[in-house]
Amino acid sequence: MNLIKKSAMAILLLLMVLNSEAQAPDTLTLEFCHKRAVERYPLIKQKQLLTESTGLKNENTGKNYLPQFDVKGRATYQSDVTKVPISFPGVSIPTPDKNVYDLYLGLNQLIWDGGITREQKNIENADLQINQQQVEVELYKVKERVNGLFYKILLFKTNKEALLINRQNVAEKLKELTSGIQNGMVLQSNGDVLEAQILQINQSIIEIDAETGSTYKMLGEMLDMEIPASTYLLLPEPAIETNSFINQRPEYLLLDLQKNKLELSKNLITAGNLPKFSGFGKLGYGKPGLNMLSTDFNTYYMVGVGLSWDIVNWNKPKNQKKLLDLQQGIVETQKEALDKNVKIQVVDDLAQIEKFDALIANDINLIVLREKITNTASSQLDNGIITSSQYLDELNKATRARLDLETHRIQLSFAKINYLKTIGKL
Repeated sequence: MNLIKKSAMAILLLLMVLNSEAQAPDTLTLEFCHKRAVERYPLIKQKQLLTESTGLKNENTGKNYLPQFDVKGRATYQSDVTKVPISFPGVSIPTPDKNVYDLYLGLNQLIWDGGITREQKNIENADLQINQQQVEVELYKVKERVNGLFYKILLFKTNKEALLINRQNVAEKLKELTSGIQNGMVLQSNGDVLEAQILQINQSIIEIDAETGSTYKMLGEMLDMEIPASTYLLLPEPAIETNSFINQRPEYLLLDLQKNKLELSKNLITAGNLPKFSGFGKLGYGKPGLNMLSTDFNTYYMVGVGLSWDIVNWNKPKNQKKLLDLQQGIVETQKEALDKNVKIQVVDDLAQIEKFDALIANDINLIVLREKITNTASSQLDNGIITSSQYLDELNKATRARLDLETHRIQLSFAKINYLKTIGKL
């Protein structure tokens, strides 16, 4: 019974853990979203698989220096055999049988292969780094997608907050005018204009809520968790350093790794043209053995050392290295092109940052002025000097100014994140 209770408790705790992992925190940061999206992206599993695959390849390559054994056998019958056409008195020279039997265990032991095994392992490790870096390139794109969804939600929420404030201001002003309308001191049309404005704001809020909800769901899919629409997204305030430029894009590092592999391939070509030494042995049983004139079954053995060296290669290795040099040149031009494009994008990113810095400073001054004008328009509407349409015009301008400030703050943050993305520091 106690075992059943303990098992039930363990299952309950496991479900609680799983549920907690699937629940988003009350506040989401962009850094958390990056980390979570990368961890949950299916392609991340490739890194471990690639490591295991390379480990097996290196293990097999390392077995080049292990002794190689083989067992071979044969039974043959031939139409004729070697004979000695000489006879001496009292001397009998045997004639071999026409049927031959041979069964032996062979041994081959590589002593030195010129460094081929070592260079093959180096290339396999280089391939691993390249393949894993290709995964990093794809994961970097995942972060870029998260950026778009994260800031899209921030902009939606900012727009909604501005609309809610605007609706509250209009509703309060409508409430103030209600008694005047009822007493005939204010035209009914002024109230109708305000009510129409409230309905129009409601319509805009419905549209924003729908867009926000779908964007939250998309972000939730990327993070593999449920994200309620009430979840607060913290506006990033990234610190950037613009005095020096270092290209840290994952694609840039990938090209470096590809160039390094080409250099290692040159070493393999060099190793392939060095002499190779190996030992060999043979232990067998057959008829005849090593004595070709014997007609009996005998055991035999032989051991030795072999040398293999291709001394005439018709400049083939030299041409192979030239080809690798050309391929390295192609990779280098790709690096230069990438570096150029990144520098061009950095110029635009920094210009965007400067632009939004200037706009924010102007927004702050404009908000003060717009609020002053709106307060004046509110008093004028109360006194019947202007119509509600004229008041709404000024109110909308003030709301627009506040919305522009918040939007520009989000856009400034996004511009800084884009700068970090461009140089590879996400």
